[in-house]
Amino acid sequence: MTRRERKNAKYWRERAIEQEAGIDKLSTEVSERMAKQYRRSFKRLTREIDALYAEILDKGLEAMTRTDLYNLQHYAALREAVGREIGSLSEAQDGALKELLEHITVGTYESNCEALGIGFSMVSEYQAKAIATENWSGISFSDRIWKNANGFNLRVMEDVESLVVSGKNPATVKQKLMEDYGVSWNEADRLVRTESSRAYNKAARDSYTAAGIQEAEYLAEEDCCDICAKYKGRKMPMPEFPELPMHPNCRCTIVPIVEGFR
Repeated sequence: MTRRERKNAKYWRERAIEQEAGIDKLSTEVSERMAKQYRRSFKRLTREIDALYAEILDKGLEAMTRTDLYNLQHYAALREAVGREIGSLSEAQDGALKELLEHITVGTYESNCEALGIGFSMVSEYQAKAIATENWSGISFSDRIWKNANGFNLRVMEDVESLVVSGKNPATVKQKLMEDYGVSWNEADRLVRTESSRAYNKAARDSYTAAGIQEAEYLAEEDCCDICAKYKGRKMPMPEFPELPMHPNCRCTIVPIVEGFR
């Protein structure tokens, strides 16, 4: 009996739980760094809003049309600043997520290969890194980041224009801007966690397959959703095992069934 066969089902289940918790910790660290960037970005834009309202006051524009607004110098500056801030946030998120996913896939692949007693080669590392940028949901994580950025930009400018033209005060505009930033932040956080889960589970599955594992167990949390509940605890042949995550923010994971495999 080999070393990997001596490790029982409890070991592999606890190992998967520990790995998933580690991935969640890494995701949280990236998300927290992004949150700081979002807060700094928001503060910079509030200064641009103050400058815009100072110009409106200076020109005595008590009521204005969108055309009046478009002709203001500080409106043009605000529009440029919004594009710059959102572009900077998106670029930082793109780079951070790519680095995180490569770290997850290579680390998972290498760790599992060691635990299962198979070699981790340069080919394995190449395969692991390829998982990080894989297009698995019809759109790559990078394309999704920039798609969200475009929607974020349009949403911010439409909200600012509507509120300013309708005569709302700066505090109201800033409050709405904060809400828009909150929506974008939630999208960014969800993407980090969902892509991290996808990268980990794909790397785990591929490394198990490379080791000759033929079956796996679907491990779900106690309070999992209805989508995941129907798979909870099920043991399935590797080719029939569903792709994880099942949905955004899903924390289900794959557990190899090692005993008795050939």
